[in-house]
Amino acid sequence: MRLIAAALLAVVVTPATAQPAPIAHAPAPADRMAPFAWMVGEWRGSGWTILPNGQRATFSSRESVTRRLSSNALLVEGRHGEPNNPSRLVHDAIGLLTWDNRAGGYRFRTALATGQGGDFAIEPQANGFTWSVDFPGGRIDYVTEYKNGAWIERGRRTGADGRAVDFFEMTLRRQ
Repeated sequence: MRLIAAALLAVVVTPATAQPAPIAHAPAPADRMAPFAWMVGEWRGSGWTILPNGQRATFSSRESVTRRLSSNALLVEGRHGEPNNPSRLVHDAIGLLTWDNRAGGYRFRTALATGQGGDFAIEPQANGFTWSVDFPGGRIDYVTEYKNGAWIERGRRTGADGRAVDFFEMTLRRQ
């Protein structure tokens, strides 16, 4: 009976404490976050979004990106306020950008002051990255470019009918 209990304990404990096997195509830790290194720093700028009522609203933006977890993650803090009163926030978000060994790709885990958030695949591109959010009846695609020293981010919402609407754009400059 003790032998069976010991064997069951070994089976139950081992998966919880075992380290996942490295993925052969995973980047080495030293350069894992290289595609996103341009983001590190303090950024300021402005943008616009289409509100649920269809009206266009402008905002001022501040993004702070810092290296974390021995430079294997980026903490992205975004605070967006009214254009003439930046301290009055209209969007307050935080995200953690990491390499995920199990998924074999990058993940972007987000949290908003509203209590919303998620866990999304993020794909590095030659000069930026893309990520998407699925929602009932559609999808939102974000495209971020680093171009001429500017961080330019755009959002497009596509409904179940296939109709796409550009609803967000932000341009930031490093401070």
